Amino acid sequence: MDSEKLTAQGELAMSVDGQVLVIEGEGPATLDLVMTYQKNVQSYREQILPSPWVSLVLLRGTPLVTSESIDILTETIKQAKSMQLKATAVVLVDIQYAEIVQLFWQTIFDSAGIKYRFFESEKGAREWLNSIIASC
Repeated sequence: MDSEKLTAQGELAMSVDGQVLVIEGEGPATLDLVMTYQKNVQSYREQILPSPWVSLVLLRGTPLVTSESIDILTETIKQAKSMQLKATAVVLVDIQYAEIVQLFWQTIFDSAGIKYRFFESEKGAREWLNSIIASC
């Protein structure tokens, strides 16, 4: 499993586990962090392609995104969808203001047109993602 950790205010780590792109984020996603994510995520996607794939997002702390980052993230997710991303599962781990965080990310995922669900455990999220991959 290849893994990389990026830091700029918040923290972000990415890895690939089979047909799952795992993204771990902690704290606020500044514009610098989002730009670094956008620059580096392609190499992780290429490890999975051309197969259909899913993403598992594990969020900790206060994972809000700055307003200038919203459009960038939405476009990045739209691009992922065009590259066979089938669904995203989000696990909120020790989140401050969970309801606000969930609404915020729902807006981004809805705008990107991607299938998604929120989970309280990584196990439940992986089970759902596995069912999505199995149906492809």
